[in-house]
Amino acid sequence: MSNWVAILAEQASAHGQEGVAKKLGISKAVVSLLINQKYLGDLERMKRLVEGAYMHRMVECPIVGLIPMHLCDRHQSNKSTSNPVRLRLYRACRSGCEHSSLKVKTQFKRIQVTQLDTAIKQYRAEGTYSRLERQSVSDNGGYKQLCELLRQELIALGHRYNRLLETSQYPRSESDETS
Repeated sequence: MSNWVAILAEQASAHGQEGVAKKLGISKAVVSLLINQKYLGDLERMKRLVEGAYMHRMVECPIVGLIPMHLCDRHQSNKSTSNPVRLRLYRACRSGCEHSSLKVKTQFKRIQVTQLDTAIKQYRAEGTYSRLERQSVSDNGGYKQLCELLRQELIALGHRYNRLLETSQYPRSESDETS
């Protein structure tokens, strides 16, 4: 039994097959087939999902920074482009990202994924909140969707902040490294 399959079986016994399936974004039946080594589908993809979710394997996303492998896979299957961050992810996953497992024939024409503008733009919290609130109202999502949009925005903002810290001249304090 492979190491990742053993970890999957361990997590399924601890949290249940349904809980593991929900975290990985697959069905409970697939989890059972994987544990019993009878799954006939894409084992490499399943391995990446388990490694990302339970073995803390990360990839560098050109849009949001360092993310677990299973979230990278979830972004690749994203079809929604109403959210600005999701739109950028949709385009990046289909335009030559090295971590994309999408077939070349389904990818867009390759584009430059990195930012061309090197000047640091000021972050306008009020403008961002207004945009997210309008988006939530236009999608009939209400406060629950607004909270989710705010959560995604905070994650993206945190990644940008951390990249800025990594490229800055100032040394990081010990409290920055632990949080």
